[in-house]
Parts: sequence; structure tokens; C-alpha cells
Amino acid sequence: MYNIRSFYNLSDMTIEKLDGTSPRLYTLVAPLVMRRSVLRQNNNYPFWTSRAHTWFVAWEGETVFGFVPVEITDGGVAKINNYYVSGDDPRLLSRFLREIIQYYHRDYTIRSMTLLRHAEVFRTEGFVPTKEWTQYVTMQYGKKRQP
Repeated sequence: MYNIRSFYNLSDMTIEKLDGTSPRLYTLVAPLVMRRSVLRQNNNYPFWTSRAHTWFVAWEGETVFGFVPVEITDGGVAKINNYYVSGDDPRLLSRFLREIIQYYHRDYTIRSMTLLRHAEVFRTEGFVPTKEWTQYVTMQYGKKRQP
């Protein structure tokens, strides 16, 4: 029922916002987060959720194409971490980021623990690197570059 297709039309896709403990969330993402290939794409880190998370899930028909969980912290930060985008598609990742920015940017500082291979997509959508590691870069939306 939940398969991944390589080719899809972004305009036909729904991005649904779900609470972190919603039964529908588990129904949509469980088949993906248990796949070895999906875990490998996340550098073998498991995915997790809580009541502090809101998940943006992209789907069309019975196919789920990806998800981006956002955790709201006590410090007023909307934190992106451990996300999945089918095929590392930059168009879909950009669409996720635009949805998240639209939803959170007025009330929260948006930060991300970004896979290095996705950093350019985040930059294009207005994120600025704050610290870089071997496989990840922390980024913040709208933060001015420091000289």
C-alpha cells in the first residue's frame, strides 16, 4: 500500500500537518521509517516523535514521499531534525521548507540539523549555516551572515 515512486507531480501532492502522536502519523510513516533504505538515507539514525513534534508528511493517493518533523522547544525554537525526502528530491525538500517557514516563521526561530547534501536547498530557501560537521550542518532561517 505504501510504496515510493521515482517520478511524481508536486502539484498533485498533499503535504499534511500532523501532531507528533497522531494515529494517522503512525499509519503514514511507519512503513517508511522501518525500511533499511530510508534509515540509511538518514545515516542510520532512528526517527522519533513526541507531543512536542508536528510532522509535515507528503503524500499522493496511497504513496508517501517524505516527511519533515518539527519539534517546538521551550526556548521558542522550531527545530527540524531527522527528516526524509524520497530520492533526496530537492523540489520536494524545497516545498517542505516553504510550508514550514510559512507556518512557523512569525512566532519561532526555525533551526535545522541539515544533512550536508541538502545544505544548498536550505540556503536557497533562506537558511544560513551556523556550524558545520562532517555529515551535518546546523542552519537557521533568516539569520544574517556573520562577517
